[in-house]
Amino acid sequence: MLTRSPDLFFEPESRIIKSERKITVLRFPLEVGGKIKSVYLKQHNALSLGHRLASLCCCPSAAMRSLSGAVTLLERGYATAAPVAAVEYRRWGVLLKSLYVSEEIPGAKTIETFWRDELSALKGIAGYIRRRVFLRSLAHLFRSLHDNGIYHNDLKSSNILVPTREAPSETVFSLIDLQGLRKCSFVSRRRRIKNLAQLNRTLGVHLTWTDKLFFFKSYGDQRFYHRRKKRELVQRILDQTSRQIIRESQRQAAECRRYVEVLPKNVKAQGRRRPFLLDRFLF
Repeated sequence: MLTRSPDLFFEPESRIIKSERKITVLRFPLEVGGKIKSVYLKQHNALSLGHRLASLCCCPSAAMRSLSGAVTLLERGYATAAPVAAVEYRRWGVLLKSLYVSEEIPGAKTIETFWRDELSALKGIAGYIRRRVFLRSLAHLFRSLHDNGIYHNDLKSSNILVPTREAPSETVFSLIDLQGLRKCSFVSRRRRIKNLAQLNRTLGVHLTWTDKLFFFKSYGDQRFYHRRKKRELVQRILDQTSRQIIRESQRQAAECRRYVEVLPKNVKAQGRRRPFLLDRFLF
């Protein structure tokens, strides 16, 4: 079925989740182990000449890296979407595109959606306790990954899923988007701060300063117990967050300009407003 991947986009049961030049994400039903399950297909297009040439020697495709990342997490007891297949399309050994297929996690939400829809609406001491348990579990996940030498280069809130019916005393998180996950002997301080800033940039917009400080303290960095070192750590996280916001804004602006350039000439001539572009890429 995956050999005819272009046809999957026109199936009535298929749903396009994300469509960009480099990445396309599709959700569709597939028979896995004798049962029909919802799966996600992520297509990575090799557009740059350097990437294609590197694929001839030692650079694995994004799909193979995702499969390797899923195996690494599962072997070490972390949760992730069950991998189904990884496929490469090559011509004369040169990588053109790769596909990674994984099962859907039933009833899971991103931690940002879960916090906004489920936790922030809870009132009283019960809501306060559930939010603190959630943040503590999330901080322990980050610390456990880093202590075990597992680095995810895009650990933002949309890449961390949580079941909607999680137990109050324990939260199980699932990591997705694993092509940037790698196992190393030691996760450097720079990479740790980058991961913390990625979470601060995404989930942090819904948290109070008290929530953020509780998360960083639960993360367990020894510097957080010294006032001066705590200020330095928080400042480094904020600086890294600002740099990530600027880079993301520049990327979205470039993507928006590219879409404007490929519009039909008659649409440009009529001077119509294009709110769908601005809504999608600028807000």
